[in-house]
Amino acid sequence: MAFIDFSDAAHTALPAVHSNPAPSMPSESLLSRLERRVVELAREDGLQSLIPQRPRRWLARLILGPTPPSRMLANEQLEALRQLAVRAWHHGYTLPVSAIREAEAAGHSEAKVGAVIDFIGRSRAPVRRLAA
Repeated sequence: MAFIDFSDAAHTALPAVHSNPAPSMPSESLLSRLERRVVELAREDGLQSLIPQRPRRWLARLILGPTPPSRMLANEQLEALRQLAVRAWHHGYTLPVSAIREAEAAGHSEAKVGAVIDFIGRSRAPVRRLAA
C-alpha cells in the first residue's frame, strides 16, 4: 500500500500572504486595508474575547483591581468581522454556521465572509501530521 503526502502540494499551490503584502487574489480585494488589519489583529485574540465582559462589583474591584479594557471594537461591523476572524483563526475552515450568519446579519456579504476565511486559511501555518 502506498501513501502520498499532498500536504506540501496544497501550500505551494496557494499564494503566500506574507511574501506579497499587496492583494494578490481577487477575493482579497474585497477587504479594505482596515478590515485586513482587524483580521490580522484578531489572530492574538482568544475565544474568551467573544464573551461580553461584565463590570466588576465593588468587592472584586477591591481585590482584583479595576475591570480590564474590553477587546470589543466600537464599530459594529468591524466587531462582527473581528468575531468571525477570531473563530476562523481557531477553527479554520470548519467554522460554525452561526458565525457566518452573524457576520452576514451585521452587513457583510457572502463574498466578503469567504474572503476573510480564505485570507486566514492562507495565513495559517501548515499543520504537519505524522502518518501512523
